[in-house]
Amino acid sequence: MSPRLKKRILFDLLLLSYLLFSYYALGGWWNSFAGFLLILLFARMLWKGEYLKRTGLGMNLPGFIFSVSAALLIICLSYLIIHYMAVNSGIRMQAGNWRDYFHEVFYILNEEIVLGAIILFYLTRTRNLNPVISCICLAGFFAVIHFIFYKWIFDDRGIISLLTLATLFFIGFLRNSLIIIAGHIGYSWALHLGWMTVMFGTLHSYTISGERLSELSRFNLYLGSAEMLTLAALLASVGLFLMVKKKIKVQF
Repeated sequence: MSPRLKKRILFDLLLLSYLLFSYYALGGWWNSFAGFLLILLFARMLWKGEYLKRTGLGMNLPGFIFSVSAALLIICLSYLIIHYMAVNSGIRMQAGNWRDYFHEVFYILNEEIVLGAIILFYLTRTRNLNPVISCICLAGFFAVIHFIFYKWIFDDRGIISLLTLATLFFIGFLRNSLIIIAGHIGYSWALHLGWMTVMFGTLHSYTISGERLSELSRFNLYLGSAEMLTLAALLASVGLFLMVKKKIKVQF
């Protein structure tokens, strides 16, 4: 077997591990953790000594501690924002079980590795694309892939609104800029986890009817508002400022 073919097979196995073991496709709460281990295994076989850099996991202990602390802080802030929006929409929130939160930690970690660090490394290091352009391209992909998954792949199918897609684009740009600036996925993971833990890890249902909101409904309700679009755009502007005005180069 040629080295090129071997790398292609390993990369396909890594991608398949992400797709099959990140989104409850096999029905187990432990799937995302298993997927994380498989992604690490195939990344190690594919990139050997560079696998931590390629996956965005190469961070020191202070970076890890700060990332976890930031995730906890963002969870609190996200709860305040989402709770405010939920109350105004006649929705009550209830805590999920530990399995849901365990799943959130690793499915988001898998997304940050595969749809974040690996692609950004390829665009900026292999293709020599400008970091800002790379962030824009991947942010567009990040928004479109959500539309595709909810339109044709996920069980909970439907249309993500244009406002939600725009918000996802700006959030994606911010996430990408954090990876470029830090050189790892710790801060982008914290941002992603902090929001998704509240939006998807908790239960949301209408106060009067008791009907639970679907994932798609939560996306469009909490991200598809003018307020969230404005906030996401402002945060994305901060990421752009840090990359352009301060001339921060690719760290990984």
